[in-house]
Amino acid sequence: MSPVTVVVSLPVTDLERTLRFYRDGLGLETPGIDGGMIAFELPNLSLFLIEQGEYATYVERAGHARPVVPQPGAVVLSCAMGGKAEIDDVLASAREAGGSAGAAAEHDGAYTGYVSDPDGHAWELVFNDRTAAAAAG
Repeated sequence: MSPVTVVVSLPVTDLERTLRFYRDGLGLETPGIDGGMIAFELPNLSLFLIEQGEYATYVERAGHARPVVPQPGAVVLSCAMGGKAEIDDVLASAREAGGSAGAAAEHDGAYTGYVSDPDGHAWELVFNDRTAAAAAG
């Protein structure tokens, strides 16, 4: 298998609320809501946030029963960040845009913060020596 890109799809209950969180809280760019979903193109990843009823149709096509969605904490999306201040800024913006976030802290040699979107999908924001080297180029 040689994928061109990876797409992660997550179910959400309120597209407008979700749009505010991801656009205003995380600073991600999107053309907006289209056809019951919001798409974000990230480095090496496409993120699709899909209204839960529409999301269920994809799960059923895969041969699974209609899921109880969303399931908070069922997946953690991790992002390498450029610095500690950036993590702190994103956590603050995410809270203001309707997400939940605690304070970032040092864990296992990395500065890490966690934020959850309004449906409970968890994001881990990480900065360490390896991410610093990658950001430097």
